[in-house]
Amino acid sequence: MSTTYRVAQGDTFDSISRKRYGTEAEAGRIARATPGVSEPLAPGTEVIVPPLPDAPADRQNAIPAATLDEAALLIDGQRFRFWDRMSITRAIDSMDTVTFGAPFDHQAPGFRETFRPFSFKPVVIMVGGDPIFTGTMVDVVPSLANDSKTIAVSAYSRPGVLNDCTPPASAFPLEFDAADLRTITDALVGPFGLAPEFRADVGGPFERVACSPGKEVLAFLADLAKQRGLVISSTERGKLLFWDEVETGSPVARLQQGESPVLSVEPVFAPQQYYSHVTGVEPVVVGLSGAQYTVRNPRLQGVTRPHSFEARDTLEADIKGATEAKAGRMFGNVAAYTVRVTTWRDPQGELWKPNTTLKLTAPDAMIYNEYEFVIRSVSFEQDPTARTATIELAIPGSFRGTIPEALPWDG
Repeated sequence: MSTTYRVAQGDTFDSISRKRYGTEAEAGRIARATPGVSEPLAPGTEVIVPPLPDAPADRQNAIPAATLDEAALLIDGQRFRFWDRMSITRAIDSMDTVTFGAPFDHQAPGFRETFRPFSFKPVVIMVGGDPIFTGTMVDVVPSLANDSKTIAVSAYSRPGVLNDCTPPASAFPLEFDAADLRTITDALVGPFGLAPEFRADVGGPFERVACSPGKEVLAFLADLAKQRGLVISSTERGKLLFWDEVETGSPVARLQQGESPVLSVEPVFAPQQYYSHVTGVEPVVVGLSGAQYTVRNPRLQGVTRPHSFEARDTLEADIKGATEAKAGRMFGNVAAYTVRVTTWRDPQGELWKPNTTLKLTAPDAMIYNEYEFVIRSVSFEQDPTARTATIELAIPGSFRGTIPEALPWDG
């Protein structure tokens, strides 16, 4: 978590860096993290000193667990025991999020400080003694009625700030020539004290890209990641995660409609986003025509439903990959299945995880034969009466740019 430093007489960014990091080499990091402040520094000014991205991961407090699935909630390093409902959501292609609720008691010791609006306090959740979420409190909403007083709290993983914020003004101009995704990411997330983790090849360099002052960091990076067939999410310890979709063939479970632990299976279709042809077009330069590449949907015959998009920031050789990735993601957007189960863990005893696979048979949901899906997201839910998990499933290949060989309703 970032800290602040109050400027003393004669301080410079170099001297502050030396005091806090032990080296002057990180002076630029402090300057970029404190927009609107420049040298000479006025005494009394507060500057932000972000943690170094490559610093060792914060050690979580030792929280003994009475049961394998006991969830421990820490806010600003202190355990909060009085929550009565909680939902933890982890996904392959978005930031982890948490919501929880508790009785509202403004007279309880520390309550007002713990739940102060706009405080962005650090939040850690451990399940069975292992970390599952490391993030930041965002929203705090009290709800008052004649017979109840409650508070609802939401948090997102540490990299969630990149979805809200643009780069600091002191970082501009942000232009990159022949830079790869790792280099661009390091430059953009450093001022926030975040560390990226790559679990896939970053791919080749981009010819020329620029982040405009009004562009949020995560949206900019997500556009580039898609062109390399990657998706972005977050780790249990709050790192920004780049990865690609897992291959099928090693499902963590086989589930069957009407059999334990399955409670329900619900399909969701979006036919208006389903196309016969997907075409990537290079931006047109004056006097030159842009390159094009088209992927034909073999699963849709005899119907014309074209979709074209501008493949920005790509070399000609990258248009093929960018278009294939767009076509593959189409299948992830048009068909999804939500499965509710009575357990937080798979048959091997591991917590359900995104970017793993499971096989499901549910004829009444149009999954007529056993079909292997990718787990897109998992929500772990607990209230005073039950502990359940909601698993969102995607068609395999949705995040790798691969047209599926079969669909759940075939056969």
